[in-house]
Amino acid sequence: MVLSSYLHKKIYLAMIAKVTAICLTTMFLLLAAPLRAEQSTNDTNVDVFKQYGIPKELPKFGLSSLSQGDHIVEHVLKDVTVGEETSESSFFLVQSTDKKGNIDLRIKYFEDDIDGEGDEPTLNESNSLSSIENLTKTEYKLRQYAESFDRSTVKVTEVDERTVLVSFQYSKYALPQDIAYFRFMHVQIKVLEGQPVAMTITNSQPFEYGKYQVEQYQQAIVFDNLADGRIIVKSKVVTATGSFKSKPASLKVVVTPVAFYDDVLGTVVQDDEKLNYVSDPRILEKRVNVDRIFPFMGDLVRRQGIDLPLPYGISVAYRNQQMNFGFSSFDLGLGSLGMVNLDKDFDPDKSFAEVTAESFSLRGDVYILPFWNVYGLLGKVKVTAEIDADYTANTMNEVKDTLNSRVPGLGTGVCNTLAENGLPFCDAGRLRVPLNLDYDVVGLGTTLAVGYREYFASLNMTWAATRLEGLNDWGDTLFSAQPMLGYQFVDYRAQFLIGAEYQALDAKMTGSLGNVDALNGEFLYDIGVKLNSWAYLIGFNKQLGKHYNITALYNKGETRDAVTLSFGYRF
Repeated sequence: MVLSSYLHKKIYLAMIAKVTAICLTTMFLLLAAPLRAEQSTNDTNVDVFKQYGIPKELPKFGLSSLSQGDHIVEHVLKDVTVGEETSESSFFLVQSTDKKGNIDLRIKYFEDDIDGEGDEPTLNESNSLSSIENLTKTEYKLRQYAESFDRSTVKVTEVDERTVLVSFQYSKYALPQDIAYFRFMHVQIKVLEGQPVAMTITNSQPFEYGKYQVEQYQQAIVFDNLADGRIIVKSKVVTATGSFKSKPASLKVVVTPVAFYDDVLGTVVQDDEKLNYVSDPRILEKRVNVDRIFPFMGDLVRRQGIDLPLPYGISVAYRNQQMNFGFSSFDLGLGSLGMVNLDKDFDPDKSFAEVTAESFSLRGDVYILPFWNVYGLLGKVKVTAEIDADYTANTMNEVKDTLNSRVPGLGTGVCNTLAENGLPFCDAGRLRVPLNLDYDVVGLGTTLAVGYREYFASLNMTWAATRLEGLNDWGDTLFSAQPMLGYQFVDYRAQFLIGAEYQALDAKMTGSLGNVDALNGEFLYDIGVKLNSWAYLIGFNKQLGKHYNITALYNKGETRDAVTLSFGYRF
């Protein structure tokens, strides 16, 4: 009976390890589900643009002047004032596009024109070449969201017989987090005698622009025409006031086109003096790496006005899970003795387990395609369990009765002796076995996600294995899945989600605890458990700035409930 007690404790250890392995792996992807840009089918707004001579591509000029053509040279003059210090930088942006649509973007400059060497550290940071490179990358990103305005917001105001003002707002669905401040912009196009002549963009609320906190923002664009009648930007002036690292700050950026290289008109020079300046062979240049390897097809999707999360991510997660489950059978394989059923000694229907488990995990992920993310994780799991089994003592009482029939009082004496030594095997009752276990966890997973406007859906799947600390062998790979539906509060960059969580737990827990010499074979177990594989899920995800996010999930099922918290960084 001592051996039987030892074997039962071993089997509980193995069983709890297998049940908790899948339950305590971090099983979710921080959601930044790509949301489809607003695609209005309201033809009335399109007719308004046509009616007043506004080309359909004009709204994108407010996002990025680089969207005017595939081959363009622009001059940028940047003035920064922080506190009482002022600096100025002058440089050129040169954009070219090959036959496959790949864009090459370069900054051309003379060192004397880049003012970042003053005594004020904040000015160095604001007007350094790296800051200019970030500004250029922003222009490039905005270029890809050419159609990202909300057609339902188009309004017309007739000032007089010659002048019309056409206003609209940019779509709040499509813009990614790092340039999402355009969601707060109000745009007004001035049309004079059927010809767009100017566009003004102003903010409706404060926003962050890089390391600036912008209170007031205005973009004034003046239009011109090429020889074939096409509208281009003659000048673009951006002014902003606010703060930079808690100091009062103002920013002024003046963008003017220098030259266009067109398949129809050839070379169109807007400023001969500046073209000669940028053509100086002594000028320095820096190539701007605007394309990322991942996700594949990312630029193709962005050009359709679809927001994508940053491709790489790393996160830490904490999960606390409570489990309560029962048993349906107890069978042990005792080496050469074969399989032995212990249901007569331990009543499965009256036995149960209470498990509390905490897991800490670290995960890295990458978007391979805009809708497909893969990740790997590793972590630790701490399990505290209490096994409460109903011990019937049927076998020992049969032995006691047999001994008493042969020698009166012998069986009773044996039972009393065992009880005096702390082994009351002849007495029926509850047998409680406390367990404290620590595991290592490794896993791989993938997530598929799609979205349209405020709504999205995702399917997250994880394959994980655990290893009891101190052992070398990893357990079987276990599977879990989380189908979810969600709603995004676009203005707050927050998502609410509901769904379910599936854990692939069999009704039978089978396996081996290895070879046991005393049994002349393996110690096998086959335990029937009463578990429900599905649980409901509810949660939220909140983006904090353009890189950070926090996620909280709550699961509730028939045999388990869990809380998961995660903090992530995307880059």
